[in-house]
Order: sequence, then structure tokens, then C-alpha cells
Amino acid sequence: MAADEETEEIQRFRPTNGRFMGVLGLLLCAFVAVVFILSEPAHVAVPGVVGCALAAVFVWVVMLRPGVSASTTDLYIKTLFSNVSIPLASVETVLVRRYLLVRSGGRRYICPAISRSLRKTVRNEMKWGGNPQMLTPGLSEERLSGGTIQTEVDEHGLAYPDFVEQRIAHLAAGDRARRGIEERSEEEYELGSQVVRRPAWLEIAVLTVLAIAFVATVALAG
Repeated sequence: MAADEETEEIQRFRPTNGRFMGVLGLLLCAFVAVVFILSEPAHVAVPGVVGCALAAVFVWVVMLRPGVSASTTDLYIKTLFSNVSIPLASVETVLVRRYLLVRSGGRRYICPAISRSLRKTVRNEMKWGGNPQMLTPGLSEERLSGGTIQTEVDEHGLAYPDFVEQRIAHLAAGDRARRGIEERSEEEYELGSQVVRRPAWLEIAVLTVLAIAFVATVALAG
């Protein structure tokens, strides 16, 4: 069993949000740090470089760290400061709006790595109310509850956020079938209590150390 778990295939979903700006932000931080080193005296360059390092780590945490992946049994979500492991069979709702929203055990888990554009989000969440001059807001009950699980997903025939929604829903249905759990059952809800959230201690520690170092170097320079 352990060997099977170790070789279990992980499907990683391609991030759709923040990657370009994140890389650009890191390059900008590096450029500014080089400018400080080459053009400023030490008492100015040191806090400047530390500040750039702090900004770079913050950019990494906010824009590049978040991610979503899944195995056949668990959904893994990386947020800014935590790693969340959700049993797939406990997933009640999967929606992609301006962020990925997953509901499990009555709780919501959000990841900014996958999103729709504002225009497409509004289009998906608004429906015609019969009057061509007016849009009536709202999602269908089926949509809010996670919708009907689609067992055939064509990645090339769907917008990527739709593919992510349907793929996670499909994996959740498969995990429920293996466990013998019915959708919207008490067993599904109780399984949500097995969600594991681990703080991203490395990122938290690095940000804390750099923040302290920045304050200290600024104080010393003054």
C-alpha cells in the first residue's frame, strides 16, 4: 500500500493567474537591488537590498506560490501561507470565479491560482431575465451545489476554468464511488473534518526574518 501511495500520480492544474506579473515583479526587485548596490553607499544599499529581498519573497508568496493539484484521493491547494489537503470525496462544490472556490465539510477553501477574467465571471454569474435590457444575477441551484458530475471531460473543448471545475468534480465522484459514499450524504460531510491544513512555515519564517532585518537596517542607517 505504501508503495502505491508513493507512486500515485499527481495531476497539477496550470495556474491562470498572477504568473506573468509575479515573474515581472521578481525581475524588478532584482533590478532595483542591483541599482542600490552599484549606486548607493553601504548605509543606504544594505536596507535597500534587504527591502528588495522582502518584496521579492512577498511577490513569490502572493503571485507564484498558490497552486492546485490532485491525486485520486485528495485535492491539494497551496494558498499564500498554507498547504491544504482535502479528501476528494468530501468536495461539495467546485467553482472558478475570480478564484477557485472549493467547499468541503461546510467550509470554503479559496485559491487565487486559477481564475476567470472579470468579464467571463460576470457572464457566468448573470443570466438573462427575459428582458433584453436587463440581466438577472444568480447561479442555478445545480451550479451552486456543484452541478452534475460529468464523467467525460474534453480538455481541448472547454475553457480551462471549466475543465478544472469538471475535472475536480469528476475525481471527487470517483473517490466517493470507491469509498461507497453517496453525494450530499452525512458521510461526505463528516469526511470534510479530515481536511489537513499545514502552515507554510518556510515562507512565514523568511518573511519574518527579512521584515525584522529591514526594520533593523533602516534603524541603523538612520
